[in-house]
Amino acid sequence: MYSDETTEDDRLIYHADLLSQLSNPKRLEVCIYLSDHEEDVNSLAKKLGISQSALSQHLTRLYHSGIVKVRRQAQFRYYTCDHPGVLRILKTLSEVFDPDMDKSESKVTDSALHDKS
Repeated sequence: MYSDETTEDDRLIYHADLLSQLSNPKRLEVCIYLSDHEEDVNSLAKKLGISQSALSQHLTRLYHSGIVKVRRQAQFRYYTCDHPGVLRILKTLSEVFDPDMDKSESKVTDSALHDKS
């Protein structure tokens, strides 16, 4: 993520881009779904109720920002979100905005956060 030569301005630009990607409701939803397991584009598009084309555009942006990773197997691509900072943001969002939610209902679990830190 950072090198010894990364400036404070570079860090701020990186953080602003990361938050910008998460500010889109569909991309945020994609990250929530991908925070605890891998999913292929077909299955994820059905779950989110959007076209594969629209989802692919969101996934491309998230991938280029380093938020999601892709694993290729034959003709399929499987995506996951295991970015430690994003997982922490998602967990914090669920705690702040859904404080009454039972922890077992949260898609972002403590174990997912710790496994990827």
